Amino acid sequence: MAQTALKTCEICVSSAGTNYCTTCEQIFCDNCKAMHNRQKISKDHKFKDSVNVVQGIKATTSKCKEHKEDKIFVCNECYVSVCSKCITGKHNGHKLSDIDESVSSLSKATKTEIRSILDAAGSNITAVEKCLKKFDSRIDVSVKLIRLHGGKLKRLIEREVEEMVATTKKKANAEKERLRKILTDVRTVREKASVLEHKQNELQKTKNDSSTLLSKLLILTGEIEKLQTIHFVEGPTNSYKPGVTTNKHLTELLGKSDFRQAHVTYIEGGTKISILTKETMHGHLYKCRCGYEMISATH
Repeated sequence: MAQTALKTCEICVSSAGTNYCTTCEQIFCDNCKAMHNRQKISKDHKFKDSVNVVQGIKATTSKCKEHKEDKIFVCNECYVSVCSKCITGKHNGHKLSDIDESVSSLSKATKTEIRSILDAAGSNITAVEKCLKKFDSRIDVSVKLIRLHGGKLKRLIEREVEEMVATTKKKANAEKERLRKILTDVRTVREKASVLEHKQNELQKTKNDSSTLLSKLLILTGEIEKLQTIHFVEGPTNSYKPGVTTNKHLTELLGKSDFRQAHVTYIEGGTKISILTKETMHGHLYKCRCGYEMISATH
């Protein structure tokens, strides 16, 4: 079976018409269908595949279903195409425009609007892509600066640590040296005391008269009094108290990495496009007996 060729969109007259509006009885491309659905007056219109109706379009789209006459006007208030009899009925007194002029005007308007949207989208794509590259570049710079500053802090901390360790060891060595001197002095005292103890023991063994023993004991007493005594009370101590290492203090040392979010505005519904050209305010119209001429009730 031979395939039926798709018609061109009756709105923009440039893209393939794949959607058929059963209310307006017109063929729409995907973009024009989307805009049609966003219009308040036509948001409830129903669509079906235009392939299934394309063969009968000529016979149905130009005729009014109710009056079986050509649709030659567009009702501005109802946003539908109407025939000459429709404007004496439910469209009586409504603002109208010529359907051919409206189609031509709408085709140009939709084409212009779509092109404007495409141009804007293209500009936005270029801007966003450029922004991404610039943003990546700035992030790279920030990361390098963070690492550079972090390295500087590490070196500073390592230097302070080494200096603190060296100072601690130096003070510790000084205290240990003092302890060693104290130990030497205490040993000296013990040695001298041992000598005096030996003398005292020897005096107890010898049989001297009291006068001689007293003299020797007085001499021993003098030597004891000359002997320096040492009373060791307490040794040196050391302790370490770590400094404050909270996240707040670390953040103050490292600094901050600030972000400002991208700003974008999404506008739903697109741009409202009027389908009308020159509007005509009709009074009450009636058909002449000739069947062709429309006569206003004011005439």
